[in-house]
Amino acid sequence: MKNKLYTDLSKVCHSFYRLYFPHTTIATVIDKQLKMNKCKRIVFFGGLIDVAKILKRKGYVITFVDYTQEMVNEAKKKLTGVTCLKSDMRDLHLKVKQDAIVLMGRIMTYMYTDKDVLKALGAFKKNLKSGGLILIDNYETGKIGKGNYFNGQIVVRQNKHIIRRLSKIAKKQAIPTLYMWRCIYQETIGGEKTIFRDDNHILRSFTKKEMEALIKKSGLHFVKDVSNFERRSFITIAKS
Repeated sequence: MKNKLYTDLSKVCHSFYRLYFPHTTIATVIDKQLKMNKCKRIVFFGGLIDVAKILKRKGYVITFVDYTQEMVNEAKKKLTGVTCLKSDMRDLHLKVKQDAIVLMGRIMTYMYTDKDVLKALGAFKKNLKSGGLILIDNYETGKIGKGNYFNGQIVVRQNKHIIRRLSKIAKKQAIPTLYMWRCIYQETIGGEKTIFRDDNHILRSFTKKEMEALIKKSGLHFVKDVSNFERRSFITIAKS
């Protein structure tokens, strides 16, 4: 799961996420499910560090995990008192079993084969308590290219810090559904501009039935799909 974007430019990606995503809304969606299932100790995967920070304030005991050391380093700057680990989700091994595993930020998009997905789900099962909760959001096939998130321009700013992202997506493969995404980040801080280009970024989307079938094949228990914070994706809920 090599990803040039997050290893070479973790700082600008984190800044973009911080300024673009509705962190409070996302945290509320997660918190609702965690409370319903009486979860306390959770694993949080991916780059939405500000969402993890909100959940920590709500009292959850969090282990933050990302597969790049660069993003783990960014998390350590903001998540005081949180264990931050570098690990591929397929190889997750924790000493203490967890109440829940949360993947928000559509990071399953980097599991390009069903074998990858099943290995990740198997690792989740091993690290959860009996009846433990899994929340996974995924880009939905047929909707991933809607709007300007992957097709067009997005500009986010805070005072003199401006990030402009130009991108284009095209289908690469039908089964499983893979896309080639090309993007350019232009970051301006105090008038000084830096540019980063990624021309080989592959993304995967899922149908709801496809994800349900993979959950069941892994030996986990499919619960339901629910709406995500935006229309291009959905959340799958499962239990160990």
